[in-house]
Amino acid sequence: MDQLHILWAIVKKDIAIWLRSPAVMAVTLLPAIALMLLLVLQAAAVQGSPVAIVNLDKSGRAAMQLENVTTHYGGFYSATVMNSTEANHAFQQLSVSAILTIPKAFSYDLSIGKTPNLTWQVRNFNEDTANDLRRALPDLLSQFEKSYSTSSKLPVITIHEQDLHAKDATFIGFNLVAVIVMLVLQAGVVNAGLASVREWESGSIKELLMSPSTALTLITGKVIAGVVASDAVAMIAMGLAMIAGIIAVPSITLALWALLLTTLAGVFGAGIGVFLGTVFRNMERVSVLSVMLSFYLFFLAGGITDIAYFPGWLQTIASFVPNSYAMDGLRSALLYGSAVGMGTDALALLLAAVVGLVIGVPALRRGLSH
Repeated sequence: MDQLHILWAIVKKDIAIWLRSPAVMAVTLLPAIALMLLLVLQAAAVQGSPVAIVNLDKSGRAAMQLENVTTHYGGFYSATVMNSTEANHAFQQLSVSAILTIPKAFSYDLSIGKTPNLTWQVRNFNEDTANDLRRALPDLLSQFEKSYSTSSKLPVITIHEQDLHAKDATFIGFNLVAVIVMLVLQAGVVNAGLASVREWESGSIKELLMSPSTALTLITGKVIAGVVASDAVAMIAMGLAMIAGIIAVPSITLALWALLLTTLAGVFGAGIGVFLGTVFRNMERVSVLSVMLSFYLFFLAGGITDIAYFPGWLQTIASFVPNSYAMDGLRSALLYGSAVGMGTDALALLLAAVVGLVIGVPALRRGLSH
């Protein structure tokens, strides 16, 4: 009986400690929650894409029937009726993957036997999703023709496709860019973080403080080392991808844009790494936290599926994740051969780099002063 009391006391104590330890609870629960959300998003990705419907023929019977069939079509993740302004905004904000525009004279053209023309605006960010969208529309129109009762045979409905990018990216290339961005961030975080930890664990921090170098020189050296590691990893990964033919060799201008984006992402990672190394001063802790941080930022930025498949609240979070801007810019430069939106991506990463330094540099400065 005494052993049972002892056993109960041990169990109660350990559970109480677990409940009072947020870090332990987070390590226990967050991986499972993240994987569960990952499965939900993957399921959404294979169910279809979010689509906007712009019906310019609101008074036409055929147009309203097509709108109804589209909103209930099972091949899309979702189909929402919007006006032209709302649809274009959602398209630019990555909330929808395609816009189906029903022209104003759609119903009238069908009634007189004239061939109507639908506009199908596709965000072809990779060939897998783009081809799914292209295959879905003929099936949708087939369902519409079966549901639309008429005494005469309907004329063939033509489709005018407008692609966002001049060419589709390969599925492997699209995902490879996300992995490269994760490697860039992880290289910056891990190298700067572990370099900071090493100074404290080896005791060499005392020697550095007694040397002629100033605190600013020491901090700058840590950050630059992390950035150099990030850029080196990025160049090696992109070089191997080009040799393998997964991504094309960009122009000099686009290559410089890509280098700028990876450098800014590396500065952000180095700043965070310096902060983690200064706060925890333990090799194992910083290593685990660095990997976890890189993984979660990769996930939140749309590394495993496009942001368009995220629920609204998660899309909002993704807009504050630096990886999403690095992915967008590198995909434009390396996959689509375009510099459109590159300035916005660079500005967002510049702000992220400043935030990383604001977090990391003061922490290391306080650590040095103590």
